[in-house]
Amino acid sequence: MLRIIGVGICEGQITERAKDMIFSAEVVYGSERALKLAEKWIRGEKVLLKKFSREVYAEIEKEGEKRDVAVLSTGDPMVAGLGKFFRKAEIEPGISSVQLALSKLRIDLCEVLVVNAHGKRFEIGKRDLLILTDKNFDLSVFGDKQIVIIEDICSGEKIKKGLASDLKVESNNVIIYVGD
Repeated sequence: MLRIIGVGICEGQITERAKDMIFSAEVVYGSERALKLAEKWIRGEKVLLKKFSREVYAEIEKEGEKRDVAVLSTGDPMVAGLGKFFRKAEIEPGISSVQLALSKLRIDLCEVLVVNAHGKRFEIGKRDLLILTDKNFDLSVFGDKQIVIIEDICSGEKIKKGLASDLKVESNNVIIYVGD
């Protein structure tokens, strides 16, 4: 089994589930910083990631088919993290630098546009949308565009994929993803 685990940005930001996953892993990969943040829970073999490439990720995925493997990602694996590089992995979220910065600024995440410009040219182009809403949201604004609806995440969760015109929102706890 392969898990990509967010270990937060600062000490003490690892979730209980993440601790258990790290503790049970036979092999734990991570940057020096990520390994340091999780060192209390590592019981398996520690492997320092020095190279971050598709080839390295493919090797780790193969290893995850045979062993219980954890890859530690500072912050959250799906906020400019390692999560997007692994297709065959369970993702455990962590506290991201974005969340930490916004809490210090007392700004709601839903009020800002977050862009990752690490090592790349910054351009505002077409962006995917993640919308937090309720059953009163009018899906017709998307026409016949493909969307994903997640209702009641972590509590009787339902995931619906399809054309917006064919789907219906039935909960007051809804996340809608609109992208390519």
